[in-house]
Formats: sequence, structure tokens, C-alpha cells
Amino acid sequence: MLKLSKDQSGYQLQGRLVYDSVSELIDKGSKAIQTNTPTVTINCQQLSRVDSAGIAVFIRWQRHCEQMNKKLHLINLPQQAISLIKANKLDSFFNV
Repeated sequence: MLKLSKDQSGYQLQGRLVYDSVSELIDKGSKAIQTNTPTVTINCQQLSRVDSAGIAVFIRWQRHCEQMNKKLHLINLPQQAISLIKANKLDSFFNV
């Protein structure tokens, strides 16, 4: 199960951000981005797995933030996510 919940620093992602779970998360993340803050912080510390579909969700959220003149701040990314981001040469896109 994948969960996006509000916490004191922004939002917390928990679970497995993989192909089978991303569809339920796309709209939730888009709604979170529409908050009145200039930076949307998403803590990824409790993600147990991330695959390329999860990275695609991050890309979508990043683009959505750019359209709204906001910054997406992904914190505590698991090493697996960082490796995928770097392998796809997206590290400057996400400031990893």
C-alpha cells in the first residue's frame, strides 16, 4: 500500500512507489502541490521501494510545480531512487 499524508514539514510518502501503485498517487500529489506554499516538501524516508514508474511520478510533480511557480523538494530519497535518477541523468532536474 502507498500512502501520501500531510506532516509537519510538508508531506510523507510511505510504502512502495512502483508501477502497481502510482496511479492512485498521481492525483493526490497534484492536489498537494496546489497548497499555498512556494515549496512542496515530500519526505521519502519511508518508501520501501521505488521503480521507474515512481520516478515518472516525481517528474510529473516536478513539472506541475514548475507550472505553478513552485519548487518540489524531495527529501530522504532512498538510494534506489537516487540511483535511478542518476542513471537517467535527471539529477540536475531534481537537484540530487
